[in-house]
Amino acid sequence: MNEILQANIFFVIASIATVCFCVLVSIILYHLIKIMQTIRAILSRVEEGSEVIAEDLTHLRSAIMEGGIVSRLIGLFFGGVSPTKPRRKSKITSSSKKTYGNEKTSEEDWSI
Repeated sequence: MNEILQANIFFVIASIATVCFCVLVSIILYHLIKIMQTIRAILSRVEEGSEVIAEDLTHLRSAIMEGGIVSRLIGLFFGGVSPTKPRRKSKITSSSKKTYGNEKTSEEDWSI
C-alpha cells in the first residue's frame, strides 16, 4: 500500500474516533448536569425541612422551659386536672409601704 493511502486511512479512523469521543463526553456531561440539578432540588428541600424542624424545636424548648408540657402531661395522667398558670407577683402600692418613725421613704432621699 501506498504511504499516502495509509495516512489517509489513519486520519479517517482518527477523525471518526474523535467525533465518537466528543459525542460520548457530551452525553456524559448532559447526564451529570441533570444529576446536579436533581441534587440541588433535594438540598433545597432538605434546607426548608431543617428550618421547619429548627422552629419546632425552638417552640418545644420554650414550652418545656415554661413547664407547659410537663403540666399538660400530668393533667392527662391524673384525669383532667388543668395546668395552673404561674402566679403574678403582687405589686407594692404606696399605701402598703410602711414608715417607721421619722424615716423618709421617697427615692430622692436615698441618693448619696
